[in-house]
Amino acid sequence: MSKRILTVGGLLMMSAALWLSADRSTTGEPPRREVRFLYRLILPDAPPTARRVLAWIPMPFTDTHQTLNGFDVRGTAAYTVEEEPEYGNRFLVFDLSSLLLPSGSEDSISIEIDYRVSRRGYRVLSAAGAESVKMASGGRNSDIHVNSGTGTSLSGGRMGNFLRASALIPIDGRIAAEARSVAGEFDNPLRQARALYDHVVESVLYDKSGEGWGKGDAVYACDFRKGNCTDFHSLFIGESRSLGIPARFVMGVPLPAGRKTGAIPGYHCWAEFFVDPYGWVPIDASEAQKDRSRQEELFGGLDANRIGFTVGRDIQLPGAAAGPLNYVIYPHVEIDGQVYSNVRAEFEFSDAN
Repeated sequence: MSKRILTVGGLLMMSAALWLSADRSTTGEPPRREVRFLYRLILPDAPPTARRVLAWIPMPFTDTHQTLNGFDVRGTAAYTVEEEPEYGNRFLVFDLSSLLLPSGSEDSISIEIDYRVSRRGYRVLSAAGAESVKMASGGRNSDIHVNSGTGTSLSGGRMGNFLRASALIPIDGRIAAEARSVAGEFDNPLRQARALYDHVVESVLYDKSGEGWGKGDAVYACDFRKGNCTDFHSLFIGESRSLGIPARFVMGVPLPAGRKTGAIPGYHCWAEFFVDPYGWVPIDASEAQKDRSRQEELFGGLDANRIGFTVGRDIQLPGAAAGPLNYVIYPHVEIDGQVYSNVRAEFEFSDAN
């Protein structure tokens, strides 16, 4: 089957990246990656009766530790940049209707987005601070060391998004019971979060066998004690929220540490919890479980080997007929107002020198 690649100019979008805190290399600069990330949507066919085809593709976000420096869209389809209001995620929304192929055609429709992204490794908690949180058994913030300059604020309008339950992340029942059992004795949210993180890392196995994993189902992870990154972090988020700690889900893709170019087979996600005045504190429990030597590193800090795309769960795509989506990293396509699933996504990256 041949594949038709369509070309059009892109829109440059730039934003300055500010630093809160970071690990430093021997040159004094934080670990950093600048990459070109190719996101490809392939629509092998469409019903011969199709009239309107819309596609939503997520955009990498810009925040303190990541900058979307720009992007190019390769394809003649018209598109707009849209933002959903609940979490602030942005999407390229394509109208592919003009690309519909005659019935029986062997060509597929392909759209490519070439994202240019800078990502920095960072720590919110110093290494000593992370260890002190783990070891402390009493007292309050006086024994917790946090890197200077990490204070941020979170507007009250969005705080509720990170405290309430979502479809697959309840904050009551056995999720709440386990959180109380693991961390209920502590009166400090940093200590509570550390206890929850350690418990998830040490009691849940990264295992993608069988059925039920990969949905980000906190109850599944709680009951079966296994899953992938979505399940690990859903359990941590649900238990954090049950204790009144705001926590959020971050979906993205991994960047292989030992390679400078190649295909990326799928997604990776992580979590963040909010503690005033320190701001969002990151954790990556699934990577820590796969490599227990990184358990300290991945509480309070993240490496640069990732790109973040969307925040939150139960995301309502702007202008979509479908209801909220569990999480978003792959393209969403609707044909004449109905979800269409015969779509492929391909990811490639190359380090930019």
